[in-house]
Amino acid sequence: MYHAITRARVRALWRRIGTGDYRAAVATAAPDLRFRFAGDTPVSAEFVGRDAFAEWFRALYERFPGLRLTPREVIVRGWPWRTTVVVRLDVTATLADGTPYRNEAVQWLTLRWGRMTADEVLEDTKALDAACRRQAAATALR
Repeated sequence: MYHAITRARVRALWRRIGTGDYRAAVATAAPDLRFRFAGDTPVSAEFVGRDAFAEWFRALYERFPGLRLTPREVIVRGWPWRTTVVVRLDVTATLADGTPYRNEAVQWLTLRWGRMTADEVLEDTKALDAACRRQAAATALR
């Protein structure tokens, strides 16, 4: 039962995040959240802290207005004191030059008593880096 409830809560949270309400994710983060977005792209990051997490999300949505993040699959393991959640995500956006951006990502979370204590995201960094370059080029022309 706990796993089903947690899976439903994660899906509901991703529905909010997927429409741009990243503050919902920030609200679930522990003050000492460990976050890592793997790779060597302008959005790659590794830090500790809820405030840095909020800033990273703000900058992500500023870089990619209209970004859509849709959970495809949610797997939950463990118990309330240490829960592992894995989410497969579809990532879509329309870039500033009008081209579509499509990618997929995997998020690996650790929850303790409902608070996100660790969050690691793996996305196809080659596609993401190309999208970041297109965004930068399109906004530089304005």
